[in-house]
Amino acid sequence: MTQEPHKNRELRKIWTCFVSTPDRDVIAAFEIDGRRYTDADQFRRVYEEASAEMCRRRAGWEWELRSASPTEPRSRLPTWEEYRVDLGARHPMPGAG
Repeated sequence: MTQEPHKNRELRKIWTCFVSTPDRDVIAAFEIDGRRYTDADQFRRVYEEASAEMCRRRAGWEWELRSASPTEPRSRLPTWEEYRVDLGARHPMPGAG
């Protein structure tokens, strides 16, 4: 069974997470690219997981949402799955250390 049209559109979305650095710059840290997923619900769950974890760590962050064309090359930014591997070093838990 094929997905509903609005869910197919959702898989063309890219969430880019921008974080604040210690010197107060804002940089693009990672992306959640809907084109990597076959299921819109999985794409949404990954976004929700990343948001919850960044919030829990009280990291200075914000999201940018945009649409990608099917032919647009993949970003060089890490995925959430890649970024979270070093999350403790990048964004220690408040009060830790």
